Amino acid sequence: MKLDINTIRENFPIFRHRAYLDTACYAPTCLKVSKAVEDWWESRSSISAPSFEQTYDWLQPIADARTDASKLINASEDEITFITSTGLGLNKIASAIPMGKGDNIVLNDLDFSTNIVPWLAQRQRGVEIRRVKHRNGKLYLEDFEKMVNSHTKVIAISSVQWTTGFRVDLGALVKLAEANDAYVVVDTMQSLGALEFDVRKTGIHFMVAQGYKWLFGPFATGILFCRRDLIDKYEPLIAEPANVLKNPKKESYMHEPSLDNLTDYDFGFVPTAARYQSCSNISGLWGLGAALKYINLLGISNIEERVQNLVEYLVQGLKKIPNIKIVSPIERECRSGIVVFTYGSVESDLKMMEQLSKLGVGVSVRYTAGCGGIRVSCHFYNNEEDLDKLFSGLKGHRKLLSFH
Repeated sequence: MKLDINTIRENFPIFRHRAYLDTACYAPTCLKVSKAVEDWWESRSSISAPSFEQTYDWLQPIADARTDASKLINASEDEITFITSTGLGLNKIASAIPMGKGDNIVLNDLDFSTNIVPWLAQRQRGVEIRRVKHRNGKLYLEDFEKMVNSHTKVIAISSVQWTTGFRVDLGALVKLAEANDAYVVVDTMQSLGALEFDVRKTGIHFMVAQGYKWLFGPFATGILFCRRDLIDKYEPLIAEPANVLKNPKKESYMHEPSLDNLTDYDFGFVPTAARYQSCSNISGLWGLGAALKYINLLGISNIEERVQNLVEYLVQGLKKIPNIKIVSPIERECRSGIVVFTYGSVESDLKMMEQLSKLGVGVSVRYTAGCGGIRVSCHFYNNEEDLDKLFSGLKGHRKLLSFH
């Protein structure tokens, strides 16, 4: 299926006045998503049924969103739940996995802080933190092999690195982890929605993702995956009423006078990934559901092909521009929708970013572990004209670019 880019771009009004190439920071508004959110607010403004009936009506689109989320990553619906942030999701996962003095967690020096801080907090339990260092913006399996041992509990990593766009071989990490009775916990913030992601093929144990980047959903929405064989194995220490079973005789929407909030909620965790759930952002989940449905309609394989074609066009164009160095790996098997290049200093990169913004081209500057530069992130809704505008700015064009 060939994507109709012109029709797609009609759903993203930003392109009427800006060449937006910064989805890795956050995606622009999609009309299908904003319409879904507006529909919920309209429903809330005209509540005409008892509250519990209204709530059930509001929950149906969320159930549909769970179906679309499971379809996107090839999971079963009971392996999917919703979260407000990747950080909270990771904290719930970390709290559930037994670990203590003598155990270790393996991180790396490229990851974003969201996938670092929850694991650093485990030092309070006596856990050792080990760190794999990148080599020219890439992470190598042999360097993980040196860090992982029989005391490793978790390898935490992003599917795509935010400052280089490096795409890791998750399947190889899972094999390494399982050989040492450890788990791979993946932050897919910078890939889900742009690249194919199959939890069955990779074999990963846990996954989190935020809604507002490549999924172009609302803020304070996200997805958590827990592999089916691990759902009943652990219980998170961070719990909410939505995570636990209730007494079915008294939970008929709280109509029983004898409902006891201590004994009637002490029934253990639900037997699905919802034991990690933390999201009552109903309007946001309506929007996220609309985004997931749209992605599945277009086909994630078609989206990835489009992203990769744009990245190829971008890389070839950047090679023709003097005085810049491409930081990102450009090999097809380890590249993503993120391409980073630099003029050699943070100051020069920031100056160019600001100049591009004045011209109507949106990009970012990002650095970590001595690695980074000007970050361009192409999604399926971008086109070659967006990139041509970028090239014009990099070549010295200083007049406001035209849009239509």
